[in-house]
Amino acid sequence: MSISEIIKNRRATPPRFLTGKGIARETIETLLENASWAPNHKKTEPWRFQVFAGDAKQELAQKCETILHEKQAEGYEIASEKIEKFAANLKGVPVAIVTILQVDPAHRLPEWEELAAVSMAVQNMWLTATEMGLGAFWATPGFMNLFDDILGLQEGQKALGFFYVGEILMDYPSPGRGDQTQKVEWK
Repeated sequence: MSISEIIKNRRATPPRFLTGKGIARETIETLLENASWAPNHKKTEPWRFQVFAGDAKQELAQKCETILHEKQAEGYEIASEKIEKFAANLKGVPVAIVTILQVDPAHRLPEWEELAAVSMAVQNMWLTATEMGLGAFWATPGFMNLFDDILGLQEGQKALGFFYVGEILMDYPSPGRGDQTQKVEWK
């Protein structure tokens, strides 16, 4: 596949359309290696990843679910259905990669640039997964910060979401894109 074909074939494959079958460690390492080639200024390489699979992923899912129920009981506004869906998705996917922003301690760049670099690293993983025939989904729940302690985040780190990857159970059709000429001005 050409890069243009890979870009156009990339999908946000919902977790329910991924099989529970495990993914080889070498495959995940390739995704992460390609993520590390994302562009960023000053070579800060602000991306960090935590890979969860097997029992570790199940344990993480249980801890996240418990935290969400505790916060809900304390008055944090989150619907029970949302908690159950999140936990089911995390338990059901074969691999969950937590994407983390590591802010440059010297603050040489605006945080938005570091965030953009992490997003490009995720896109590199996504395009690599597409080329490999795998499905992927970047879940970015608004309650991600509630998991900082169980993820063991360090100073200057922010968890941005879970990158789910797995074999595709069924094709998920493209939602398409609008005509790009409507979004471009030539000067």
